[in-house]
Amino acid sequence: MDRPEVVLGCVAVAISGVALLASQRSNDSSRDALLLQLMQDGRESRKPRGTQHEDRPTPDDESNSLALLSGFTMQQAREHAQQGATVAKARTPTEVLLDLQRGNARFWMGKAQRPEKSAFERRALIMQQYPTVAVLGCSDSRVPVEIVFDQGLGDLFVVRVAGNGLDVSTSASLQFAIHHLKVKVVVVMGHEGCGAIKAAQLDAETIKKEPADLAKALLGIKAGLDEKRLKCIHDPRSQDREAVASNVENQVEQLAKDPALMDLVNKDQLAIVGAFYEISSGIVDFFHHVSKPGSPDLGGIRKRVTR
Repeated sequence: MDRPEVVLGCVAVAISGVALLASQRSNDSSRDALLLQLMQDGRESRKPRGTQHEDRPTPDDESNSLALLSGFTMQQAREHAQQGATVAKARTPTEVLLDLQRGNARFWMGKAQRPEKSAFERRALIMQQYPTVAVLGCSDSRVPVEIVFDQGLGDLFVVRVAGNGLDVSTSASLQFAIHHLKVKVVVVMGHEGCGAIKAAQLDAETIKKEPADLAKALLGIKAGLDEKRLKCIHDPRSQDREAVASNVENQVEQLAKDPALMDLVNKDQLAIVGAFYEISSGIVDFFHHVSKPGSPDLGGIRKRVTR
């Protein structure tokens, strides 16, 4: 016959095991609940109140959270990607441009949301991309386009080259974004203190001393600048801004010569707009807006009348 202390010891061990198992299950449940709550909090923090984000339909967030907890299939990722593409397709150029303005305002006010994608959302992006904006910007390291507009993965189709100039490759990239990805807005964005624009204002003989490809690019930018008028501006900062803005307007006008693009503009399926990014403040000023005749003015953006 077992001694009482032995029996009591066995009982204590059994009780401890049951308690440990219950505790582990409780911890697992609490962890899952906490993960769901954190994900929900993250989504809420990325939705600025009173902006277009609140009205925009989004794929089912709860199903995304459950997919993360229980794993997800490629079919679920495909469905999520299709939902996102449908939402993007339904937006108008005006809505998209307003969203860009709000994103930049969050950035320069120090309220950037820095939207990130979950593992499930990144998997969905493998299936297809559906950006609503294409940006032709400068390759300058101080002008990170997604950060400046407070956008995330898959939101922008970005083409960056020194001096944000149009050539065969940059033009082809924009054409792909417009005709195949169906972006709603094309932004040509220059910036304060652009080295390429400054170099393009040097005399032609000096420029030709640069490596062949660099010289060709700078001479291309130079051809679009009204240097006689620029020399009449004596304030350095004003002269810099006017030179960059003139280059941007020239690229916008080049795009506006494309009949296929203007057909989309006149159908209110596309807007083309110039922009100037002020590095010192973080503010993006939009101007030379090419849009459908009769479309509403957006926050004082100077419109370019379609021909």
